[in-house]
Amino acid sequence: MESAMLQDITQFIYREARLLDDRQFDDWLGLFDDDGLYIVPLVDQAQPGRQAAIVNDDRMAREERVYHLVNHWFPAQQPPSRTLHFVSNVVAGERGGLWSVSSSQLIHEIRGGDWTQVGLGEKNAIVARVDYLLRRADGGFRIHEKRVHLLDRAGWQGNLAFIY
Repeated sequence: MESAMLQDITQFIYREARLLDDRQFDDWLGLFDDDGLYIVPLVDQAQPGRQAAIVNDDRMAREERVYHLVNHWFPAQQPPSRTLHFVSNVVAGERGGLWSVSSSQLIHEIRGGDWTQVGLGEKNAIVARVDYLLRRADGGFRIHEKRVHLLDRAGWQGNLAFIY
């Protein structure tokens, strides 16, 4: 693979992380194919729709998730989470007309608050391998599938009401 292609792919992943950190969720939705999937599986080889998952969102479910985060009083997000994604170890290869991409991500999450709100003000670190299937489109990329493999998915996760 040409280094320019890997750089373009890496910049796309960085852009997605920045959109999430900046809570630009409508723009984040626009990164996906219409039939794209956003999955946080419980097991590595989970088949979407056939095995339990923490998140298994098609387009409609992603839009509903964003709608609730942005427009509703959502107890698990009052106050809203602030996140900071660190992306590294991006590896990519072409597979059947799509780009298969894997990255390591460290996501810091915190919700401000005061001493009366249990768990608020605590910093959480989420470590994950994030795999993408990207499709070339309009001079850039679209997400056909995003899988967030949480390192400690079998353990207690705390607040999961934000987008990884």
